[in-house]
Amino acid sequence: MKDFERAFLAVFGTFLIGVGVYVLLFSHAPTPWRIGGGVVLALFGGNMLYAAYCGKPSWLSRIGPLP
Repeated sequence: MKDFERAFLAVFGTFLIGVGVYVLLFSHAPTPWRIGGGVVLALFGGNMLYAAYCGKPSWLSRIGPLP
């Protein structure tokens, strides 16, 4: 994995964690949607940070190229 890819994963992972925490704390959606969406976003963000640290592909990168 190239350094640019690792840096992008780290920045985007941090962004997703921030969005997930924001959804958990400040969303006006019904509670199951708020908790489910916030946890999933934060989980994907955490996985991206871990993947950037280890130099491995993240879960989102394994779904393949999208059209």
